[in-house]
Amino acid sequence: MKDISREMDVSINTVYKALNDKKGISQKTRDIVLKKADTMGYRVNRVAQSLARKPIHIGIITTEEWPEYYNELKKGVQRELGQLADYNVSGRFYTISAPYTKEKTMQAVTDCMEDKVDAIIICSYHQDADNKGFVEAVNKLAVPTVLLGSDLMGFERLCCVKVDTYVSGKLAAEFMSRIVQKERTVAVFIGNKDFVEHKEKLAGFLKEADSNGLEVEGVYETQDDPQIAYYLSEKILKGSESIGGVYIATGNSVAVCKCLKDNNIKNIQILGTDVFEEVRSYVEDGTISGIIFQDPIKQGRYAVKMLYRHLVGQLEVEKEVLIAPRVVLKSIIDYYL
Repeated sequence: MKDISREMDVSINTVYKALNDKKGISQKTRDIVLKKADTMGYRVNRVAQSLARKPIHIGIITTEEWPEYYNELKKGVQRELGQLADYNVSGRFYTISAPYTKEKTMQAVTDCMEDKVDAIIICSYHQDADNKGFVEAVNKLAVPTVLLGSDLMGFERLCCVKVDTYVSGKLAAEFMSRIVQKERTVAVFIGNKDFVEHKEKLAGFLKEADSNGLEVEGVYETQDDPQIAYYLSEKILKGSESIGGVYIATGNSVAVCKCLKDNNIKNIQILGTDVFEEVRSYVEDGTISGIIFQDPIKQGRYAVKMLYRHLVGQLEVEKEVLIAPRVVLKSIIDYYL
């Protein structure tokens, strides 16, 4: 840095700020310094820098419920933490065991507080009134917080990383409009109409369905409970001549497919959500026509990336990072498992 400072006749502090994305200098000055540094063959030794600062400890509050999805979010977090291990960054998981209770959630926050974490990632499953105390407790920690997988009202969050749920719903309706016979209708299974992400998926689906002339028979709440999903499937689909497809907006596909098999219900196009091992056989035998992939590993990685950028570079990060969904078909499912 001294050589660059001497060559450009600027202070070492200015060079330091330019090379390390720090505030306090103009973008024009930063660009000039970076260009000169590149010309002189200077490379920032990030590992050495990170060893010189205090370690960064990230607390990750997650859940045991719906492991097919939440374990993939966790896997993404773990992978990115692994990439940052040499940069003095570590993470600790605080898992809320099933069944969920308010007390277990508050204990996770208490544990984070006692461990003096520098930042928090929250993978929240429950969006109900019990969250109020949880939100207040996390806000009192006064550390940067990233919400992963779903947004929650009231958090003084740095960022939220999740799939683009509105686009996910639109994608689902567009796909269904191409595979369901024109004279037949579609049923929509969601978890809970009061959940923000489920609302957004439904809104996107209904909007695109209307644009494509796809008639929606009804919207049904499963509460993300396989038994309820099975019961509703049996009640709605058995003997129905009008329904030609079912869009399952959460990871509850297996229960619906099992009902179809048990009752020998055929000629129903199924579009599921989330790719996991238990759905493979239903995709391979044609019971499931396609699956909306929400890329949970990418979501998890981005949650850590956002925190790292903020904590190390003191940079502004996007308030919301939306991950693009895509449809997975039988021919490529092996790439997603």
